[in-house]
Amino acid sequence: MTPVTVKELLTGGERLGITQVAELLGSLSPVRHVFTDLTAGDGQGRRPPFPHTVMIFSPALPNGGISAGRNSHLSPLLSRNISCVAVAEAQGIPDFFRQFSERAGTPVFSSRYDASLLGSRLIGLIRERGGQRTMVHGVLVQVLGLGILIRGESGIGKTACSLDLVEGGGIWVADDAVVLEGRGAVLYGRGHEKTRKWIAPRGRGLVRAEVLVGAEAVCEEARLDLIVDFVRNSGKDRAVEENGRPSVCRIVGVALPCRRIVAGGDSGRMAGQVMAVAGDLLRSQGGEISDRRPVWGDGKGRAASGI
Repeated sequence: MTPVTVKELLTGGERLGITQVAELLGSLSPVRHVFTDLTAGDGQGRRPPFPHTVMIFSPALPNGGISAGRNSHLSPLLSRNISCVAVAEAQGIPDFFRQFSERAGTPVFSSRYDASLLGSRLIGLIRERGGQRTMVHGVLVQVLGLGILIRGESGIGKTACSLDLVEGGGIWVADDAVVLEGRGAVLYGRGHEKTRKWIAPRGRGLVRAEVLVGAEAVCEEARLDLIVDFVRNSGKDRAVEENGRPSVCRIVGVALPCRRIVAGGDSGRMAGQVMAVAGDLLRSQGGEISDRRPVWGDGKGRAASGI
């Protein structure tokens, strides 16, 4: 299951009964576990929480503080594993927790719900959102209004092909690590938070996407409509034709059209193959293709020029 970030959890405000939020600098921290501290002991011999934990405290003391036992859970040593702190049965964030948030850079929120209900809802939200998401290796571009995920083994030319598509009028979304998220019957894709602003052309290292293709040709997220799997043309693979038979691929429960294609040699020809498949899909859906769209496959692709 792909981790959910604190920021994504906090979008479930009504579901979590959130009354106040403080410190969003750490909002991209992942969340995997929920721990409810219901005891009021002295904290001796406590084990640290698992990494990437939401720690729930309930209830706060009348003066806005917490017991010595709870204070031990927020010591610098133990708080390294805490992604977020939740204060249950509270209309606002007590001063102690606000100070902790400012000191540690850890998001804190208060909730009107008791610790048991809040913990149950947090666990459900983590499972629900994490279960609808996965990460795949490939490149995601938008061409002719279609979001296309291009997959294939390392070195086959996915990035170079995609750059040619963007040069011809497409939109760049993600390179290498693509995060896919199901929203109902629709799948959306974006770059991984650590790589989303970068492209890795072969032999050139990491280059900022906006520098390589221009800011106007980059977007953070796109709906996924089609998957293209490029394969090499080995002898036993001759049965796989260009623009091969349509098939269906299921990702986190969402069905998508998929085409398995023998890579055409250079990136320009591969881009032409992708365009042909995208055009076929549009026509099958009753869409139209502009007569002014660029022409690929002239043998002058990036692979031929070493990019």
